[in-house]
Amino acid sequence: MNFDLTEEQAAMERMAKNFAEKEIVPNLKKEEFNRELVRQMGELGLFGSAFPEGMGGSASGFLAHSVVCETISTYDSGLRALFNLQAMTVPYAMMEWGNDSVRKKYVKALVSAQKLGCTCFSEPNAGSDIAAIETKVVDKGDHFLINGSKTWISNGTVADYAVVYCTHDRSLKHNGLCAIVVETKQRGWQPHEIPKLGDKASPIAEIGLEDVVAPKGNLLGEWGGGFKVAMTALDRGRISVGSGAVGICQACLNASVKYANERVQFGRPIRDYQMVKHLIADMVTYTETARLMVRRGAWLNDQGRPFTREIAVAKYFAGEAAVRAAGWAMEIHGGMGYSLELPVEKYYRDSKLYQVGEGTANIMRLLIADDALGLKKANRPRLKVPVDFRDLS
Repeated sequence: MNFDLTEEQAAMERMAKNFAEKEIVPNLKKEEFNRELVRQMGELGLFGSAFPEGMGGSASGFLAHSVVCETISTYDSGLRALFNLQAMTVPYAMMEWGNDSVRKKYVKALVSAQKLGCTCFSEPNAGSDIAAIETKVVDKGDHFLINGSKTWISNGTVADYAVVYCTHDRSLKHNGLCAIVVETKQRGWQPHEIPKLGDKASPIAEIGLEDVVAPKGNLLGEWGGGFKVAMTALDRGRISVGSGAVGICQACLNASVKYANERVQFGRPIRDYQMVKHLIADMVTYTETARLMVRRGAWLNDQGRPFTREIAVAKYFAGEAAVRAAGWAMEIHGGMGYSLELPVEKYYRDSKLYQVGEGTANIMRLLIADDALGLKKANRPRLKVPVDFRDLS
């Protein structure tokens, strides 16, 4: 078992770090969506690690994706969502479940960030319970017609393409779900931005869909097979979410070490006090544990092995670690942590999302516990593996 990054992965980590220091750090205080910055990230290949070269990627793998995502999130966790929307839950789902036409038209444009994507799961009455989705799709013969509403949709106000999860028959529950690629530049797509606590570099929206049209060829997977598409997309999305949480942990640790070395109280740097050392030790331990767990899940995916359980454990722990690390950083910084002068308050605001997005902490607990108790096995045989897409062009 080798825990060292390969030369390629280490080079990608350095590239992401250099980009962040040059392009992200100078604009951090703005906390707003920056379309030009996203374009630069796509042009640099930050979203393409898991994609074959024919789809605009570098074929570096999911572990490389995790490393790059973590690095960017260490500088601004608000950009973490892009690693789902321009990689995992949107274009990868299209590549995995779409036909050649869908792949050719949408995937490379999203991976390169020439176009922006979003994925539409949540609704006012359907969050963790995806079988409760009410958005309705009707087969009109030569096209699909979609009506309903979505909420908490990252990139919802700026996306060009969306993967919309909808139902053709609610009585069938999971078996009635469909996943359909929708182009948002049409009258029936009606987004409204939702103000939120953190993660402000990624706009989030509620969306009304009124007679939204999609070509028949834009169905992902089978008619009524959208649940499989959703579950595989969420598994891969949790690699990004877990990696982003590790980035927050590392940012909190970096800031706390710096402050503890510089801040003097009672004639001594606060690093000399046992309670501060205690918090630093916990932050190091939680950060490194979360990192190893997330990277194990990503590595398993690269090997084509089942990883649903492992990435659920990793995502759950990393989310808890992020919230704890942000709280500990606030304690170490005292009043300065609460001020707007230092970035710790931003880490605190951004961290909470990691307990909610891409499967809440409680849903992860249920998945993990059901597997351990023998009630429901989390890992099942893989339907498709990364090597299946290696030769796509």
